[in-house]
Order: sequence, then structure tokens, then C-alpha cells
Amino acid sequence: MIFVTGGAGYIGSHTCVELLQAGHQVTVFDNLSNASAESLARVAQITGLGVHFVEGDIRDGAALTQALRQSGARQVVHFAGLKAVGESVEQPLRYYDNNVVGTVRLLEAMQAAGANQLVFSSSATVYGNPQQLPLTEDHPLSATNPYGQTKLVIENMLRELQASNPAWRIG
Repeated sequence: MIFVTGGAGYIGSHTCVELLQAGHQVTVFDNLSNASAESLARVAQITGLGVHFVEGDIRDGAALTQALRQSGARQVVHFAGLKAVGESVEQPLRYYDNNVVGTVRLLEAMQAAGANQLVFSSSATVYGNPQQLPLTEDHPLSATNPYGQTKLVIENMLRELQASNPAWRIG
């Protein structure tokens, strides 16, 4: 079982298709703020398999913990987050609350549920204005907007979590 936050979104739903076709069972946790449950119906139509869907907000630690425990998942793919650069400039606190606080709640829920494997969907915005192309992962980090900054904060938090406890497997 794999737990996918933001699994009803564009990238999340495509990932669900791939996971199901690879033989995994999937639980999707999504508040549908940037997605539609219709995308999950399309996942089932494409694969002939359904996902277990839990509607909830990533900032709701109790709901996350309950959903993770009920799913039995030990692996999480994390797509849930606000993602519009322009909007993040206009509403930075909303982005920090949803993206950073939401990820903290997810990590706490994972600890409580005994899940320690995470794939995080970051963004090339963490590199700021490219110094060279193509971008590689060793490019200097320098976010230039609140959205990119939230992704960078999360990446740093995940590195520090993994360094503090090598049982965490984060990619």
C-alpha cells in the first residue's frame, strides 16, 4: 500500500496510474482544493483498478494519522501543496501554512503510523534563476518567490530529519 497526498491532482493522479499498473494498492489523501475526484474516476477507468480515497486537509494531523494507520501504508508520495508562483507572492502566509506546516503534520503522522519512506515532489523553483542549463541537482539553491522558498524549506527539513534518524528513507 502506498499513500499519496495530493493524489487527485494532475501529477498525483498520473502517479497513481503508474503505481496501480505496477501492482501497488493506493490510498489517496486530498482536500480537492486544486483537483477533482473525477481524476480518480479516470484513474480507475484507465487501470481497471480503484484507489481508496480519503478527503482531508494535509494540515489536519489527526485525519492524516488516522488515514495512514487505516491504510497500513509504509510509503508516502507527497504531492499535496499549493503551487502557483504569482499567488504565492500575493499570499505568502497561505503558502507557508499549507506547504510547510502541512508537511510537518504529514511527517508527524508518518512517525505516529510507523511509515518512514517518503518521496517528496519538490520544484525546480528551488534553484532560482539558473546559472547554467541544463539544471542539475548540484546547482546552487536560491528560491526567488514564496512558493519556491516553501519547497526549499521542506527540502532542508527533510535532509535534517533523515540526518537525525537514518531509519527515514527520503527521496
